[in-house]
Amino acid sequence: MKLNLTIVFAATILTVGITEAQVRTVTKTGPNGKTLVLKMDGKYSTCIRDGQRLGYSLESATRYCDARPNLKR
Repeated sequence: MKLNLTIVFAATILTVGITEAQVRTVTKTGPNGKTLVLKMDGKYSTCIRDGQRLGYSLESATRYCDARPNLKR
């Protein structure tokens, strides 16, 4: 039983590692000069969060993300 749990745990770690490796990252600078490395995972919620982290208002981030039709909601 312990061996099976070890194999499942190792497979989970490997899967998560592969998934993380496939997410593209970019370096962006916001309106106040703040620079961040952002993950481009294609999610609407991530777009909103990262826009606010860069220093944009919620309204500005929402407008920007709403204009991106390929984002997953």
